[in-house]
Amino acid sequence: MTWFIIGIVVLLLIILGCSLWIVKLTKQEKEYMEVSNQYLKDIGKSYTKEEFSIAIFELYRNIIQAVQDENYLYLREALSDEIYNSYLMAIKNSKERHAKTIVEDMNPIFSKLISLAVKDNMEIAKVWLKVSYHEYIIDTTPPKPEELGMRMEPRVIGGSKTKLLEKEYILTLVKTRAEKESVVCANCGYVTNIVTRNACVRCGANIVSRHYHWVMVAKEETRTSSK
Repeated sequence: MTWFIIGIVVLLLIILGCSLWIVKLTKQEKEYMEVSNQYLKDIGKSYTKEEFSIAIFELYRNIIQAVQDENYLYLREALSDEIYNSYLMAIKNSKERHAKTIVEDMNPIFSKLISLAVKDNMEIAKVWLKVSYHEYIIDTTPPKPEELGMRMEPRVIGGSKTKLLEKEYILTLVKTRAEKESVVCANCGYVTNIVTRNACVRCGANIVSRHYHWVMVAKEETRTSSK
């Protein structure tokens, strides 16, 4: 009888735990409700929520690639001072440990615009982003004299080339409000949307200052899993 009562109590606790988890997920989905295309149209935007969300995923993927390539000029343009300095410190620490993080095959699972507000002369956006990718760490220790000239595969010292990671983030982005979000390049005449770009997509000429394209100012990781 005692074991029967214990079993009932455990079952009730499991049911209660599942119920709380479902409530939490439902609450999260409500908190992360997507902005509607009608709302974007009402505030004068020429892009859809789908176009914006894809553009922000591409911006995030470019940021991660720029960290890997140590493209400081791009990072300086795409990030706030705080996030830029945090990535800079991470790169410095990795170099001191003779290690480098490699991110490959990043793809969006979903990307949703959950908030877009215009305050005075500033625009603030939040995007709920889930991505999948492979991540591993390679050894960058300089070769020994007897190894010079030898072609060697970098040694993997962490992570996995085959295990697929899935991560969710809430990205916060800001920019100065602009009257026009599409700019004609003075160099080649091509029209570029400046949602995420400050350079012409055709010739690469600078077309807008840092203040007038989206800059990532915060990144909150909400969930991680692997397959």
